[in-house]
Amino acid sequence: MIAISNPKQLNRHILTAALLLCGTFVFSNRSFAGTIVDGCGDNKTITLVNSSNWVTLCSQKVTLPTTQNCVLTGSAEVHNNVTSLHNEYRFTVDKDINPLTGKKGERLLDVTQGSGADPSDLSVSPVNDMKSLAAGTYTFRILARKDNIADDIDITAYTLGVVCSDGQ
Repeated sequence: MIAISNPKQLNRHILTAALLLCGTFVFSNRSFAGTIVDGCGDNKTITLVNSSNWVTLCSQKVTLPTTQNCVLTGSAEVHNNVTSLHNEYRFTVDKDINPLTGKKGERLLDVTQGSGADPSDLSVSPVNDMKSLAAGTYTFRILARKDNIADDIDITAYTLGVVCSDGQ
């Protein structure tokens, strides 16, 4: 509680509060700790039809002002509309548009139809960390592709989260 004994003191408190509110507004999108948070996502259906090339589900361009460590988290919902017994699909989060398969951030999802073992909708969540990325602009992506002779499948929702920090 503020004790006010004269009008000049009241004006000073009002001015101080106004300056603090203006500062909060002006600097609300700034991070003084060097952390960047961004991402993308949508609920538009994308059908995986190719086992040779990755499909970008969504991508986010991020500019790093200094060397940073980044963590990418992805999530995708897969609608089980396959007709073959076993179907495998690859999911990853990466800065490369066509990364090699088998990298640490990749997840392999086996979708089974016919045995009643898998539900109609499945989720997969690839995570990847990237250390000491130099200052510059990067495009981070959540990617998916069929593996070998899998049936075509629908991805019905997907998100990508990017958190980068200079570690200070």
